[in-house]
Amino acid sequence: MAKARKIVTTVISLAVVAAVGVTGFMLWRKKDSAAKKGTVYVQAVSDLNTAEGLSLSGSRFSGVVETQKTEDVKYDTNKNIAKFYVKVGDKVKEGDKLFAYDIEAMQLQYDQAKIELERMKNEVETNKLEIEQLEKEKKTAKQDDQVELTMRILSLQSDVAKAEYDIKTKRQANKKLKESLKNADVYSPIDGIVKSLLDVEGNSYNPDDEDGGGSSNNVAVSLSKGDDLQIRASVNEQMINMVYAEMPVILRSRIDSNITWSGTVSGIETKPQTSSEDNMDNMNDEGMEEDASTTTSKYSFYVLPESFDGLMLGQHLIVEPDMGIAESDIEKKGIWLYSDFVVKEDGKTFVWAANDKNRIEKREVKLGKKDEENGDVEILEGLTKKDFIAYPDEQYEEGMKVTKDYDKSTFKSDDEKGGNGEDGVDVDDLDDEFIDEDYDDEDYDNEDFDDEDEDIIEEDDEDFEPAADVIGEDD
Repeated sequence: MAKARKIVTTVISLAVVAAVGVTGFMLWRKKDSAAKKGTVYVQAVSDLNTAEGLSLSGSRFSGVVETQKTEDVKYDTNKNIAKFYVKVGDKVKEGDKLFAYDIEAMQLQYDQAKIELERMKNEVETNKLEIEQLEKEKKTAKQDDQVELTMRILSLQSDVAKAEYDIKTKRQANKKLKESLKNADVYSPIDGIVKSLLDVEGNSYNPDDEDGGGSSNNVAVSLSKGDDLQIRASVNEQMINMVYAEMPVILRSRIDSNITWSGTVSGIETKPQTSSEDNMDNMNDEGMEEDASTTTSKYSFYVLPESFDGLMLGQHLIVEPDMGIAESDIEKKGIWLYSDFVVKEDGKTFVWAANDKNRIEKREVKLGKKDEENGDVEILEGLTKKDFIAYPDEQYEEGMKVTKDYDKSTFKSDDEKGGNGEDGVDVDDLDDEFIDEDYDDEDYDNEDFDDEDEDIIEEDDEDFEPAADVIGEDD
């Protein structure tokens, strides 16, 4: 009996301990879940790095210096070009030789044309003789045979008439071909600079186009008129709304990003680029348009710089919106961020950064120089260009989820919250929007999160693989 009581007492004690443990775990889980509820918008350090010109995502475009006017010299597609007397970049004057047709091929074509003309003449003479013979036979033929002979005569007369027309056309063509033999060279109609040439495979070669481009308008040589230069840049259809007339821009050298020119957008094309134009803009470095966008239509826009000093025809540039960043005497290398991203607390400095678990955390950083004029500061330690950080908000708590899609962020700016309630919730709609603070874990767990955006990482799934727009460890 005593043994039975001891067993019962032990069971009861274990049950009480288990109940306390479960209750504590549930309270901790509720607190942890409530604290970490929310999604923080983060941006790439490489996009916020003022040392590299503050490349806002998608806001830098490739451009090239070119002349404002061009003159196209077309060629005869029935002839072969033997050689070019000029190369891309050459300056030419009106009357200078540009290219020459293949005389041997033209002579062979002319000889063949003369032989064909003689054959046609002989055919006409033969048909005429046959018609004369049939006319004689018709006079002595029976009534039934005369009908058949008449039909043959009419057919031959039709053949003769067609052949005589073809002979006349052939003679005109041969006359032009003979003249071409005497004038195999093609000359420049204007003073200008050679912008592009036709290559041996019939494609227009232009050094501004890295992959060349197909020629669909029989242009052998494209000449730039005069010395009036401009910058032609390219923007895809997804970004075209970011460009507008008279927009101030910065032109940055692709060789040395510290060399810049100021300019304004002078015009925007409303028709998509041709295949010979859009190859210029498939470069994918330092924030240029990504390869994923090459399947979309691209549009040219033009920039007039304040000065062309230091610019050369054909020079490649980076075109970016002028965000009003003042020139600084400080040589900036590595990582520089606007001071607003850095938070000071208890004598330490940190930023809100995404960790390798796709959660927000306080990341301590070591600061270097500070640019008081532009308001940015050097980050010596704690961040790399591959990291993602968030603009500080007092509502952030470590462990919250992160997203690269601003629309899916829980935390918005005051201007975007709207309404007259906290976080943009209208007080009149609180009945619909309000969630009881005393919800239990069962209610929380049973909420429908199956449709939750893919860029938000599930809290307890360490093996979860984020979608394309989610920050991964190697992003």
